[in-house]
Amino acid sequence: REESQSRLSITTVIDNVPKAGGESPRTEYPFEHERKMKSRLISCAHGEDDLRERTKVVVKVPATSANLGPGFDAVGMAVDMWSEFTVERSEEFAIVCEGEGSHDIPLDETNLVCFGVAAAFKHAGKGLPILKYHLINRIPYARGLGSSSAAIVGGLIAGLVLAGHQLKTWGAEELLNMAADI
Repeated sequence: REESQSRLSITTVIDNVPKAGGESPRTEYPFEHERKMKSRLISCAHGEDDLRERTKVVVKVPATSANLGPGFDAVGMAVDMWSEFTVERSEEFAIVCEGEGSHDIPLDETNLVCFGVAAAFKHAGKGLPILKYHLINRIPYARGLGSSSAAIVGGLIAGLVLAGHQLKTWGAEELLNMAADI
């Protein structure tokens, strides 16, 4: 108990130290995760022009495994095996699929990449345009490497970029919630 109290008092002391240049002190956590994340978000911001709708996007998504020892379905990791999805606006709907399982994957709107793209446009409050998909599947399906979740997340990311929509990235877990809903 004394240890946690001393950490709290150290944090309080740090919070009350005036910043260089006469800036007023601000509340920060001991390891400054909040400040670091805010700094990253600000440095990555490109302004309003970056939120314009796009005509084409290429998304690469890694394989994953959540079968790690005692953390089964709770602890996961990305695997260096990537599927690539190109989605672009078109005058005619089409899906071209190459690679793992290309003969078994649906080539219509029931494809999981299409589900992800549609969910992203719905979340952005925009109508789904006619799109052409080129899917290069390098993640074997039905092997526990997350090919379905890669398709869903890849579709979501592609749709959000095409729609010019940005999700809340800190504390909201919007992408996670959207993917879980699918």
